[in-house]
Amino acid sequence: MPNLLTKIILFLSSYLPLWLIFAVQFYAKDNRLGVWIAGGFAGLCLIGLFGYISKAKAINPVHLKIAGLNRRDGEAMSYIVSYLLPFIALPSSNIGDLISLGIFIGVLAVLYVNSDMIHINPVLNLMGWHIYEVEKDSGHICTVISRQKIRVNQAIQAGQIGDDLFISFSK
Repeated sequence: MPNLLTKIILFLSSYLPLWLIFAVQFYAKDNRLGVWIAGGFAGLCLIGLFGYISKAKAINPVHLKIAGLNRRDGEAMSYIVSYLLPFIALPSSNIGDLISLGIFIGVLAVLYVNSDMIHINPVLNLMGWHIYEVEKDSGHICTVISRQKIRVNQAIQAGQIGDDLFISFSK
């Protein structure tokens, strides 16, 4: 199961496009420090995400027999609302604005981590991963993240990355 640091890295990586938007806006304002911070943060988040995915293959491997499923890729669309933030409140050097933005991102992080929403990550969708709500042959419902299309009656191998959350590497 992912620890707190891993969940935070996955949260931050889910906002990677937001960090890139901030970098572009800082560039437009000729704020080189802002560009380096936002761009560097985006790079670190991407490295963290790739690192986690590469390690997830070995996490609690299990075999799942799929009895039923629903695609849940649309859940990542909920992030679009928060991506509007930089267009409403452009990055500034005003300390009050930066503290307010930090509080907002902090609240989002707590909600994301405490709700075990690590699988809802638009960056994963951009990289070709899909979210499935799966009914196992035991009748238990869980979530599977997979790059491959999953079908009913299919058996897959997956790493267990949460209580009811799996990442599939089956072909």
